[in-house]
Amino acid sequence: MSGSPKLAVQFEGVSKVLAGRQILDKLSFDVREGETFVIIGYSGTGKSVTLRHMVGLMAPDEGSIRVENEEITTMSRRELEIMRRKFGVLFQSGALIAWLTLFENVELPLLEHTKMSRKKRAEIVQEKLEIVNLWQDREKYPAEISGGMKKRAGLARALALDPGIVLYDEPTSGLDPVIANEIDKLINRLKREHHMTQIVVTHDMDSAFEIGDRIGMFYKGSMIQIGTPEEIQSSTIPEVQHFITGGREGAISRRANTAVIRGVAPGMLSQRSLEAIESEAPVATAEQGYVLLSEEEAAAAALQPQEETEGPVDTAGPRNATPSLEPEETDA
Repeated sequence: MSGSPKLAVQFEGVSKVLAGRQILDKLSFDVREGETFVIIGYSGTGKSVTLRHMVGLMAPDEGSIRVENEEITTMSRRELEIMRRKFGVLFQSGALIAWLTLFENVELPLLEHTKMSRKKRAEIVQEKLEIVNLWQDREKYPAEISGGMKKRAGLARALALDPGIVLYDEPTSGLDPVIANEIDKLINRLKREHHMTQIVVTHDMDSAFEIGDRIGMFYKGSMIQIGTPEEIQSSTIPEVQHFITGGREGAISRRANTAVIRGVAPGMLSQRSLEAIESEAPVATAEQGYVLLSEEEAAAAALQPQEETEGPVDTAGPRNATPSLEPEETDA
């Protein structure tokens, strides 16, 4: 069949300034229906901000965002609430509610957003838990299951309302290689058997190459390369090679490297640090664990003084720093 593929998500020229700094810079990319699109990139470079724009939790300063061919930047609050039901989200920890069983956790979206009968809800919960092979554990509480099981239970809950698009925030983070491989297999099965559109943010390159139909490399507020796993692996762009090899190959600028180590977008560095970088003086290398969650938080973080320590720049940068979309206390 001829013609262009149908698009599930489309960003065109999206820009966002937070606390006077450019976080998204004319960002343009699209996600095709039924594909697994993987987003990679250094911590603090705008990946989480992009996902928040995608589900309408943040509004761009300029540009267009379309979800299933509907422009979301002009939607009312009520229209955004309805639009968000097209998405399911798997958080890093699974974000299960500690005092509910797995059955009750998966049932929760159905109770909140539908008027289904108890029998119909039970049928759907069973279907979703069977997809992730947890039906036999339905009466267990989150504290009674492993990290990998929590991820799978979180995915079952994300699927409860039959979303057209599933967002994954570091789905293999904190898992041993065997369990991580099982999560990859599950993501691939959802695409193959359920034709699910999936958008995955990850730092796990083995996982990215295993599950991705296409991979987009995020750097300085935009996608510097989008391609198949093979195209990304053979990329000649130094920043791409630097990231996918864990710093063993390729290169990035000294300023960007300092930002990577801190976990802060390059534009969010303090003036004092910029002056130190430009003079090639020692710069701070302590990791900040900074995540852009809102404009207010970004502004507060930008104004907060940075504590500097002596020492050389680590050219490899952190390999396991992970941005999060979820609230801090999810299991309390």
